[in-house]
Amino acid sequence: MITKTFPSRLFRWFLSQQILFSGLIFLVLSGVMIFWVETRSDTVEQFLRSREVVIVCFLTTFCVATLVSLTMARRLLIPLGRLIEKTRRMRDFPFDNNDEVAPEELTFDEPGEWFELERALNRLGRDLRQKTIRLSREKTELRAIMSSVSEAVMAIANDRRVLFYNPQFAYLFNLQVPNPQARISEILRSPDVLEAYGEALKTGETVRREVQITVMAERLSRHFQLSVAPLRKKHNQEIYGAVGILHDITELKQADRIRIEFVGNVSHELRTPLTAINGYLQTLVADVESGRVDQAQEFLKIVMQNVTRLKSLVEDLLDLSALESGKELNVQRVSVREVTENVMRHLNPQNHKVHVSYDFEEISADEARLEQVLRNILENAFRYVPSGGNIEVRWTHGREPNVLELHVKDDGPGIASEHQARLFERFYRVDEGRSRATGGTGIGLSLVKHIVQRHGGHVQVRSEVGRGSEFICEFPQ
Repeated sequence: MITKTFPSRLFRWFLSQQILFSGLIFLVLSGVMIFWVETRSDTVEQFLRSREVVIVCFLTTFCVATLVSLTMARRLLIPLGRLIEKTRRMRDFPFDNNDEVAPEELTFDEPGEWFELERALNRLGRDLRQKTIRLSREKTELRAIMSSVSEAVMAIANDRRVLFYNPQFAYLFNLQVPNPQARISEILRSPDVLEAYGEALKTGETVRREVQITVMAERLSRHFQLSVAPLRKKHNQEIYGAVGILHDITELKQADRIRIEFVGNVSHELRTPLTAINGYLQTLVADVESGRVDQAQEFLKIVMQNVTRLKSLVEDLLDLSALESGKELNVQRVSVREVTENVMRHLNPQNHKVHVSYDFEEISADEARLEQVLRNILENAFRYVPSGGNIEVRWTHGREPNVLELHVKDDGPGIASEHQARLFERFYRVDEGRSRATGGTGIGLSLVKHIVQRHGGHVQVRSEVGRGSEFICEFPQ
């Protein structure tokens, strides 16, 4: 039910105009009639009596006319008040569905034009409500989509003023409160980004380029694939802004770099023993043909060493590939004492003093992979710790509940801090010459990291130069 609002100001204006107009007519007609009566009256008494009659008649007519005007003005303006109230509700409550015309609101004596106007206004209200609901729904959906998109999105106007950006963009560039007057140059300082937006606004075509931006949230420089498209008005295709999407390709860049390094490292690691094998075999063939076989046994030992190195490298690469491909682990209850004793039997301590302690007896893990973890870490310790050094192997409870840990600590030369971050990368060596001389493939610690991660844990190293190293492997239970 629409509340009726009476347009009092319009009513007062209309009534005052009617009274003024009627008063002027009354004065003019009264004067004319009095003048006419005066010319027709024979005596003063007759003139006064006739003038009073004229004044009373015209005054009565003036009052009646004013009353009629008052009634007509009220009847004419009441529908207008209802329409005014209806338009106010349409403006203030666009989703309200109570603006339909009630039959009792339009009586038979109201002008037909008011009825038609109200019907037209009702149709306009319904259309406005439907469009408002649709726009609100689309706006909500768009906001939800922009919030869920993992890429950073920002749109600007022709004057470089920021129109909107999504939460991911606000997070990356540490934007707290939206500033409607902010310009893109105040948010992004990258010349490549500003140039891409400017080119899209100027040419009206989509611009794509690779940019590098310092992310304020992480204080790091990251690589992005930027795509900027112009925004056009629907009716005349005029460009009024541009929207850009920043797709983070930092991990792809890193993966590509790792792939290139991996191919180069594998090629180098394979080429070194193959070159040695080829050289010694050529020398051995030449010596055999010339009848010199006194060094044949020594050459064959060297060839066998390089073949063994190739075999170890290929096996490590296959293990690493199997772990990365998601091959299932055979997890079961394993005796840590048996695992440690099996590894120690197959390794050469080289006069190192190995101390083993157990705070628990069993662990849930893949036995073969667990042995591989301990063997690789101990091989590194035996390789780098001088003869006679101390190596401690501890199976202990972790700081967090339901976590068991393997600690391998030595008193060797230690590892510099600049090497620790990359220590578990494939083919990364702290001392390449010494690693190759002692038969290392450069994949052992990378295998350790992948095996521990496949068990749901993680591995870390604590080391200081000259004070030894400690490798810690955590296994959730």
